[in-house]
Amino acid sequence: MRALLAFVAAVLMGCGTTSTSAYVAAGEFPVCTAQSAGLGVVAVVPETAWRSDQKEPEERLAMASRALSRAFATFSCGSLAPPGGVRAFSPWSRSPEETVLHELSEAGVETAILVRIEELTPQILVTFSVPFLWFGASEVDFHIRVVHLPSRSVRLDAQIKRTTGGPFHLRPPAWAEEELVHALEQLWVAPSASASADRR
Repeated sequence: MRALLAFVAAVLMGCGTTSTSAYVAAGEFPVCTAQSAGLGVVAVVPETAWRSDQKEPEERLAMASRALSRAFATFSCGSLAPPGGVRAFSPWSRSPEETVLHELSEAGVETAILVRIEELTPQILVTFSVPFLWFGASEVDFHIRVVHLPSRSVRLDAQIKRTTGGPFHLRPPAWAEEELVHALEQLWVAPSASASADRR
């Protein structure tokens, strides 16, 4: 029994390996650098696009909302003061993007950050072999567009996927919230500034 408890503790506490993949269609990151111009008044406009069989979507939405608030709490290259700020989740992509951007521009926003979160979940891959093996990970997958409204220039258009995990890992669903926080933070600042978040 003690051996089993020790094994479970080691599984839960073991360090995971973090990997981040990014498909960048336009622009580049990090967005905030010494050479980059400030983004001015910034509005963050989020939505979710869960798969049809997503478990506990309300819980995932609450996690995503907290993660966005945390990730933008120390945002340094733009102002989130009104009329900017992190907006409530809404299905903004049902409208033409130009309609959304025009409404934000008319309100006095200078940069729109459009975020569509598609995955925010633990993943478990089981291999039925000898020895029995499973791979557990926390995963976040999202699309982001950073648009400068006066010029309609795209500062960043990217699909980001970040996972942390490893063999014999058990990762609670709440840990996926941390993945979203760190993935967003690393879009604004150089990786070295948040490297400590890459192993847990």
